[in-house]
This record gives sequence, structure tokens and C-alpha cells, in this order.
Amino acid sequence: MSISKTVWYVIADGARARVVERNRESGAYHPIRLFRSKLARLKSSKLKSDRPGRVIESSTSARHAASPRHDPHEDAKLAFARDVAGHIESAAKGREFDELVLAAPSRILNEIKKHLETRTLSQVVSELAKDLTKTPDGKLGDHLDEIALRIERGFITVDRHLH
Repeated sequence: MSISKTVWYVIADGARARVVERNRESGAYHPIRLFRSKLARLKSSKLKSDRPGRVIESSTSARHAASPRHDPHEDAKLAFARDVAGHIESAAKGREFDELVLAAPSRILNEIKKHLETRTLSQVVSELAKDLTKTPDGKLGDHLDEIALRIERGFITVDRHLH
């Protein structure tokens, strides 16, 4: 007799995320949480509040615009990844899942993991460095079934499955 575990599959990019669960009988994935970033979907030019500051060259009287150190669009994507990590943390504290699979582009995946506590990181059983946010729920099995079956059969406890 096997003990049924709740496995969350978090699928994210810099602007969208969803949490899906897999139905053991049908193998279908169904969303249980959806997240969207309004800021990360905007163009970088819309995210800037003003023109760049001005810099006065010390050796001459020339002035020129200072370029921003960070791309506001990229900053918004990373902020969204931190928000997703916060939602995962809240769910972990509420014991809403037993194991976690993360699927996201590398940079977003790393940002999410960076903001998870050690206890929650220990629940991550597999990672997939791939953007599946535009993949319909009905096609997720093409990417996640191998991982899901290995988890269900107890073959995965901690696996770093990077593609």
C-alpha cells in the first residue's frame, strides 16, 4: 500500500506562473493556482518613471545621460520570481504539498530557489530548466510524465533534472 503524496509542479517564467497537480488515475495535469505579473509584461520603456539622470563630466563641462544599471524589465521578472517563491513558502508552511517540482527558465528557476527556505528546498525533488508556461495543461505530460512516474514509484527523492 503506497502513501499518496501531494506533488506540486510549479511552472513559471518571468511574467506567469501556475501550480499544477497530476491526477494519478487519469494522468492529467490540472491547475490549482495561477499568477500573473502586470509589470513584467510591460515594455522596459513603460517601466521607467523618468528619463535617465544627467552626469557632469568632471574634466569638461559636458553633460550626458547616465544609463540605468539595471534593465527595469529584467528587474520586474526577478521580482515576480521572488513573489512566486513567497507563495510557495506560504504553501509549504501550510503543508499544502509534500514534494515540489520546479520548471522554469534557468534564471527564473535560480531566483525562485534563492528565495526558498532550506526546509522548502528539501521538498524540491526535481527541476526542469525549461519554459513550459505556454504549454497547455493537456500537453504537460510530454514534459513532466517521466518525472511524475519516477516520483510516484519512489525512484526520486532528490533529483536535479536539467534540460
